[in-house]
Amino acid sequence: MTAYLSHPPAPPAAPAPRYTPSPTTPREFEEDVELARLDSISPSLLSAPPPYDASTSPFQPTLHLQIETPGKPWLSLPLPPRPDPIPVFALHPSDPSTSAAATSSTTPKFLSLRPERCSGSCYLVSPATTATTPSSSEAPIHPLATTTYPSPPPPPPPPLAPSTLQSLLSSKDNPTEDATPDLETWDAFPLVSAGLLTRATTFRTRLGTFSWRYAGRRERRQTQSQSLGEGMQEGGEVSNLLVLERVVRVATARNAPGGSSRGDEEVRTVVARFVRGPVYRTPGSGGSSAGNGGRLVVDLGRLVGGQGQGGEGDEEGDGEGVSEKGDDREMAVVMVVVTCLVMLKREVDRRRAQQIAIAAGAGGS
Repeated sequence: MTAYLSHPPAPPAAPAPRYTPSPTTPREFEEDVELARLDSISPSLLSAPPPYDASTSPFQPTLHLQIETPGKPWLSLPLPPRPDPIPVFALHPSDPSTSAAATSSTTPKFLSLRPERCSGSCYLVSPATTATTPSSSEAPIHPLATTTYPSPPPPPPPPLAPSTLQSLLSSKDNPTEDATPDLETWDAFPLVSAGLLTRATTFRTRLGTFSWRYAGRRERRQTQSQSLGEGMQEGGEVSNLLVLERVVRVATARNAPGGSSRGDEEVRTVVARFVRGPVYRTPGSGGSSAGNGGRLVVDLGRLVGGQGQGGEGDEEGDGEGVSEKGDDREMAVVMVVVTCLVMLKREVDRRRAQQIAIAAGAGGS
C-alpha cells in the first residue's frame, strides 16, 4: 500500500524593486548605491519570522482502541512471554461505559502475532482481511506491518541438497510458478531511544517526526481531570500515561529581542495517548505489571493534518487522490498502533532485565 503526500504550492513572492542606474553615474558609485539599497532592506530580512501557527485546539480523540495483553508481573521467571496474539479492539467513542472487559465478545480491529516464544519479530494483521482469505494453511497472510528487533547475525546456511538446488533453479527459470505478489512498503523507519536516562523513543516517518514519552504525575492528574475528551469514563484513574507527540522544528530569529541566539526550537503537539488504570488496563493485570494493555486514543485531525476531509485543492472526481488520502489515514493509525506495541515490548524487556539482575545479585550473595 502506497500513499503520496501532496503540499499546496506556496504563494508567489512579490517581485523585488529594480534599481536602474543613471547613464551618467560612475561604475563605483553604482556599486555603492546598490549595496546601500541592500543594507537598507536588511532589517526586514533579518527580522523575526512570523510565529509558528501551532494547533491551539485541545486534544480531541476521534479514535478509541483497546489493547488487550496481560503484560509481565514482577513475580515471574525472567523468560520471554508466551507468543499469544495481542488483539486491538475498536471502541465506539460515544459509549463511555465501554470497559476493557466488554471487548471480549467483539472482533478485534488488529491482531499482533509473534511466530515463536523467543522471536522478536511481530506481525500486525487485520482479522477482517484474514477471515476473507481461503481457509488453507498454505494461504499467505499479508501483514499490515512488520516489526523486527535487533538480533545477532544468523549462522551460515547449510549446504543445499541436489534436489533442493534443482528446484530452486527451476523456479528461477519459471518465475510465474508458485509466485506470490510482493507488497509495496508504505514506510520503513527505526525507533531510536532519546537517551540513556530516559525511556522516550523517537522515530521519523513520512508523516513527520514523532516521539513516545511517559507523562509525569502533574500531566497524569491533568489528563484525569479532563477525562481525555469524549468517550472516556468519568472518574477513571490514570496510573500510567504514554504520550505520542509530533515534533516540529521551527526556525527562530537569531537577533530576537532579549539577546537569544537560538536557531530553532521544537514545537510538540499531542496526537495520541495510551492510558492505563484500574478501569482501562487489561483484566487480570495489575498496576505493577510491565507491558500490560490499556486504552489508546488518537486524534486523527492532528495526526494526519486533516487529510482526507477534502480541501480547496481537491478536484471533483479525483478518485485516485481520495484513495491515496484514505490509505495514508489508515496507515497512520497502523503506525500509532505498531509503535505503541513496541513501547509495551520494551517494558517487558526492561522488566526481564531487572529480574535477571535481581536473580544474579541474590545468587552472588
